[in-house]
Amino acid sequence: MDADAWLDADVSEVEGVTRRAATTLREVFGIATVRDLLEHYPHQGKYRDVGEHLPVAAAPVGEPVTVVGTVASWRVVRPRGRKLTIATARVVDDAGDAVEASFFNQEWRARQTGAGTRVAVSGTLERFRSTLQLRNPKVVVLGAGEVVDDVDRIQPTYPATEALSSPRIAGFVAAALAVLPPLADPLPEALRRRRGLLDLDTAVRTIHRPGDLAQVPAARERLVYDELLTLQLGLQRRRHRLESDAVGLAQAPVPGGLAEQLVDRLPFAPTGAQRRAFAELGADLAVAKPMHRLLQGDVGAGKTLVAAWAMLCALDCGRQAVLMAPTEVLAEQHERTFTALLGPLGLNVLDGPRLALLTGTTSAKRRRGLLAELAVGTVQLVVGTHALLEESVVFDDLGVVVVDEQHRFGVEHRARLRDKRADGRTPDVLVMTATPIPRSLALTLYGDLDVTVLDELPPGRHEIVTRVLPSDSPRRERLYAFIRERVAAGERAYVVCPLVEESEALDVAAAEQVHRRLADEVFPELTVALVHGRLAAGERDAAMAAFRAGDAQILVATTVIEVGVDVPEATVMVIEDADRFGISQLHQLRGRVGRGSARSYCVLFSSRVGEEGATARLDAVAATSDGFALAETDLALRGEGSLFDTRQSGLPDLKLATLVRDAAWVAATRDDARDLVASDPDLTGSPALAAEVRRRYGEQRLAALESG
Repeated sequence: MDADAWLDADVSEVEGVTRRAATTLREVFGIATVRDLLEHYPHQGKYRDVGEHLPVAAAPVGEPVTVVGTVASWRVVRPRGRKLTIATARVVDDAGDAVEASFFNQEWRARQTGAGTRVAVSGTLERFRSTLQLRNPKVVVLGAGEVVDDVDRIQPTYPATEALSSPRIAGFVAAALAVLPPLADPLPEALRRRRGLLDLDTAVRTIHRPGDLAQVPAARERLVYDELLTLQLGLQRRRHRLESDAVGLAQAPVPGGLAEQLVDRLPFAPTGAQRRAFAELGADLAVAKPMHRLLQGDVGAGKTLVAAWAMLCALDCGRQAVLMAPTEVLAEQHERTFTALLGPLGLNVLDGPRLALLTGTTSAKRRRGLLAELAVGTVQLVVGTHALLEESVVFDDLGVVVVDEQHRFGVEHRARLRDKRADGRTPDVLVMTATPIPRSLALTLYGDLDVTVLDELPPGRHEIVTRVLPSDSPRRERLYAFIRERVAAGERAYVVCPLVEESEALDVAAAEQVHRRLADEVFPELTVALVHGRLAAGERDAAMAAFRAGDAQILVATTVIEVGVDVPEATVMVIEDADRFGISQLHQLRGRVGRGSARSYCVLFSSRVGEEGATARLDAVAATSDGFALAETDLALRGEGSLFDTRQSGLPDLKLATLVRDAAWVAATRDDARDLVASDPDLTGSPALAAEVRRRYGEQRLAALESG
């Protein structure tokens, strides 16, 4: 049997894997094949050096050792007044010398490993009076004919379950490796040597059965590299296909044009980061190769200005530009922002640029007129939602596409907007996100995009004072009094809830009930508005308009206001049951305040304050307003998990690599993948590597990836 055939074999074919064990492996860990078993890696950093194999007489006190012998007897003690059992085994080695090993609350060991059982027992040797004992002992049962050399000194700890312990899984892995033929290496030899990586066969065997702890890092690096390289190859092949098949539009910034006028007429100076963004986007726009760029920045970093600048570059070249947002609230906010930003350029006046809004609630009459204007080019700028993707939306000459909060759209949405030209040319695409992403994650999730980061905030922004309080805190009444003070000073407040209405299953704040209580009992003298996703568009728009105008001083809402809502007078953000939200959501919600010149405040209420580890995310948000630092914290707290939604990206998940720890390898594999694809797009010169990419993605995922 060759290596691939063994790796593809059912896990039940591994010696020692019973039918019940195979079922557990499949149901609990998703391990169906021998390959799956060998990709069930040990917990990193949890290898145990069980010490040198020595007879009791030669074992040094105070050092980790492994003693091989026979269980002579067990003694089980139950100390009076304590819910505790101590099971102590007396193990006699081949020379007749004895050592004791005690196990707490593991009385079952006496039944499972009875007198006469041959074992290897390891731990730190200590002397208590005249008795030698092993502290923190571990036991491996030796089979018939198994000798001391069969027991590895370095013992890995695997993700396990009560039905399948780590030592038992280690036994399965050892059995699988024992009959595994040498693995062929899919990496080109020159690339492997340049990166100083182990060969694949050595890495796989070493990660599971290292002869020394010092061997583990090199084995892990090779396997991490493989995971990340195949990811990046998939992304770079998509990028190459998009760029090689597509003919773009040269639309360099025009001296004295609208884009330049926009910057010149701003009432403030752009940040250094914004100016860098203008330069990077300008270089992309200048060449007849489609731009594929991600613009990410923290809350309030000024992404909209950069997007408007890029869209005006298209207008300066006689073309149109479109911005698509995931919600009507955000699309409407963009329209208001563009109207204010582009007003000095004569927007919607005489021969100035024309801007329109298209959403699902646009009236039929207005929609018909707008579609005609877009088709003939009399409207050059359009902001909208998914309604822009409909076949009836046709452009005269589309030059720039901007997709906001792009993580809410799949790759197919980008493709449908990108294909809105009749001549087959591809407009330049800029995707934006207000959710800060660690660079390592951005290079992985968006490996097919160039990344521009706005890492500066405009001057004059105040730090938002953030506090975490118990839901039943007596300080709540003081907070309500403080809100009255701020409202009297002309300011406004948000109160955000996780649910729209009460739920029997969840004991958390609901917007409708909180709105009634605040309006009727807490602030009867004020106007309290309500906004959530189930409201009719007219009701929602009226509530938002009242809040913006100051006719409503308090707005109770769900996460419908998470992005895009810009009310400079809002200075207080109260989030109920804040532990129900993720770090990025909390950061985005907090970003709805602090948008004016007044100091702003955010209060995170939670019923779990005081529970160990329960409010780690809330404490992190309270500790810093740096969205990129919070993104790193979020990634570290959650782990990658299932980072890649197949519907969104078509990418496989990571099993060993972690993007925070392995950020250097993320960047390295991106460079290597770019070089490989640039010189050999289909990897015809590296068939084994091409096959490995196909295997890791699977045909369905690869097809989904290549469609967008």
